[in-house]
Amino acid sequence: MTDFTKPNNETLNDVADNAKNKAEGLAGAAQKKFGEAVDSPEQQVKGAAKQATAKVSEALNDAATGVRDQVREYPLIGLAAIGTIGLLLGFILGRK
Repeated sequence: MTDFTKPNNETLNDVADNAKNKAEGLAGAAQKKFGEAVDSPEQQVKGAAKQATAKVSEALNDAATGVRDQVREYPLIGLAAIGTIGLLLGFILGRK
């Protein structure tokens, strides 16, 4: 079967995360509009914060998906990158 007819758990999780982020963004927009309607700066700020959080979460999910796909395509480069990061953290955290 092709990838289009047999979705895997990661694909389903990606779709669920995207749907959740869209719902959070819409809830934030609604809360912001409600705050404007009742003249409540607190509700406006909370709504804007929800919208921003949803956008950041969506961007991070997209980045994680891209990294996951690249590591699957080029596993040795992924291992080298992780090893380099580990060495750098070891040197930084090992200094006294």
